[in-house]
Amino acid sequence: MIIKARHITFFVRFFSFYSRTGLNRHFSDVRFDCNVNTAGRPVLLLGNHFSWWDGFIAYRLNDLFLHKKFHIMMLKEQLESRRFLIKAGAFSIKRGSRTVVDTLTYTSGLLHDSANMVVVYPQGIITSIHRRPVRFERGTERIIAGASDRLMILFYVALPDWFSRKRPGLSVRVIEYTARERSIAELEETYNMFLDECIAKQIPL
Repeated sequence: MIIKARHITFFVRFFSFYSRTGLNRHFSDVRFDCNVNTAGRPVLLLGNHFSWWDGFIAYRLNDLFLHKKFHIMMLKEQLESRRFLIKAGAFSIKRGSRTVVDTLTYTSGLLHDSANMVVVYPQGIITSIHRRPVRFERGTERIIAGASDRLMILFYVALPDWFSRKRPGLSVRVIEYTARERSIAELEETYNMFLDECIAKQIPL
């Protein structure tokens, strides 16, 4: 059985506060490059999964730019030990279980409501930021196939860099995926091209 998301005002406000203050405390600066208009469209946000901070990065991105009802897919074994996250929009997926289909169907259903955003890390697990290319699991394709025709797919890449600082800086860049082809191969290829562009911009001249 999947664990479905809830939204309790206190917890939503707390995570908005924590995502802002926590990121500012642990990173020397946080820069977002996001210029998209999400009005009237549900959003599927796909990002690189490299750290414990990833969900908070997505939460802060939503607060600043996207302004949607936040949902995020988490591994069930992790969510069961942090059940308070359910009250701020987290829901479960259990890999290798029959309930995976139920989770993918639930996720697609969320993406029929233009007020909603769902964050999915298509790698499935946290991997090294240095590992390339990024590989997408096939569930992403199934989510998109069942979602609204008005679905907006956004890619984001978050990259930390220390240089000479004690705390790293964090750069977060966002683009819309606009191609009609939504196969897993095309999504994966386009995401990796975007990742390479972000890394190239990150390297100082």
